[in-house]
Amino acid sequence: MNHSHPSRELAQRLDTTDELAQFRARFFVPEGQIYLDGNSLGLLSRDAERTLLAVLDRWRATGIGGWLGGDSPWFTMAESLSARVAKLVGAEADEVAIANSMTINLHQLLCTLYQPKAGRTKVLIDAHSFPTDRYALRSHLQLRGLDPNEEIVIAPAGASRFLDEDELVDALANPELQMALFPSIVYTTGQLLDLERLCRVARENGVIVGLDMSHSVGVMPHALDDWGADFAGWGHYKWLNSGPGSVAGLYLNRRHFDDEGMVHAGLAGWWSVHKESMFEMSDEFFPGLGASALQIGTPAVLSMAPIDGALRPIEEAGLERIRAKSLAMTEFLMQIADAELAPLGFQIGTPRDAKRRGGHVSLQHENAQPMSLALRARGVVPDFRKPDVIRLAPSPLYNTFSECWDALQALKEIAVTRAYEEFAATPSLVT
Repeated sequence: MNHSHPSRELAQRLDTTDELAQFRARFFVPEGQIYLDGNSLGLLSRDAERTLLAVLDRWRATGIGGWLGGDSPWFTMAESLSARVAKLVGAEADEVAIANSMTINLHQLLCTLYQPKAGRTKVLIDAHSFPTDRYALRSHLQLRGLDPNEEIVIAPAGASRFLDEDELVDALANPELQMALFPSIVYTTGQLLDLERLCRVARENGVIVGLDMSHSVGVMPHALDDWGADFAGWGHYKWLNSGPGSVAGLYLNRRHFDDEGMVHAGLAGWWSVHKESMFEMSDEFFPGLGASALQIGTPAVLSMAPIDGALRPIEEAGLERIRAKSLAMTEFLMQIADAELAPLGFQIGTPRDAKRRGGHVSLQHENAQPMSLALRARGVVPDFRKPDVIRLAPSPLYNTFSECWDALQALKEIAVTRAYEEFAATPSLVT
C-alpha cells in the first residue's frame, strides 16, 4: 500500500493498478450510489442472477423434473455447493453443509454438540457477540432446563472496545466450560481474532469451540481444519453476495462423525437421512453422512441457486487477492479518516494492525446515526451500529479506491456544514 498522503489522485492511481478492477463490471452497482454496505448485504452479480434464472427456467420447463435432471440437479445442489464453499473455509467437502439460516444452524449445532456433564455445563461467549448468537444460546439452554444467567460466561470487552485475547485465553481455562463460541470478526469494530490460537487453547482445555464467521467468509481465507475448530457457521449474503435471506453454511469437524462417517444430528428431519435411504419411507432413521446430515428439511432451492453464481467471481479472483485488496482499501479509508476526519471529532474504532483487521472500518462519532442518514441522502450507503459507529465496508470485487475517497469527502462535508442535524430527529432502521 502506498503511504503517500491520501488524495483523489492517489485513489485514482490505486484504481489503475487494481488487479481486481475487472470484476466490478460483473455486478449491478446501483446508479448514483457509493455502496459500502457489503458486510450487511452484498450486491447482486450477473453470475448470481444467471444461476437463479437457470433454476427458474428449469422449474418452468420441467416442474418436478428439476430435482433429478439437468446439469445441476436440485437434489444434490447443496452438496455440490458445499464442496466449493469448503475450499473457502479450509475444510473438506463433507465437513460443510449448505442449509437453513445462520441462526437455525447454530441451534442445530448446539443440539448436536452441547452435551453438559456434571461440573462441565457452561458456555463462554464474548461481550461483543452478535445478538442472534446470544439469543440462540439462551433459548437452547432454557430448553435444556438450564439457567442461561448461570451457564453463560461472558468474557469482558477491553476499555478500547476491543476484545482482549489474553483474557479470552484465560477464560478458556475455566474447568466448568463445555463450549465456547467466538466471532471470527467482531461485527461492530471489525476486530479479527487470532482464531488459530483460540481454537488451540480451547482444544487443550477440552472445550468444544465454535466460530461465527458471518463477517469474514468471502473476504479472507480461513483454515478451519488446521485451526482445529469443532464447528462454525456463516451466511452467504454478506461478502459472498448471494442475496437477502440466502441459505447459510455450517462446518462440523470430522472428529464428530462416527466410525462410518455418519452424523447423529441433534435436530433430525427429512434431509438429515442418508441420501440412499430417503425414499424408503422407513420408520427407522438412517443418519446422513457428514455435515449434510445437519440440513434438517428440504433445501430452499430458489434461495440456494444464487450461491452457485455468486461464488464464481470469488473463485476467479482468489481469496488471497481479495484479502490483499480489502486490507489496502481499509488502510486507505483509515488514512483519509486520520487526515480529514480526526479534526472533526471522528475516531477510528477498528484495529490498525492488518493481522487484526477484518473487511470494514468503524468510525466513531457522537452523531453517527444522523450522519449515516445524511450520507445515504447523498448516495453513500454505509450502515450504523449503536451507539456511535458508522461502518464502511468496501468490497474488493466491486468498490474502488476513488469511491472510498469520495465517500469520506461527503462525510467530511456533512460534518463541517452540520448537515446531519436535519436527520437528528428522523426515526430510522439503518442496517
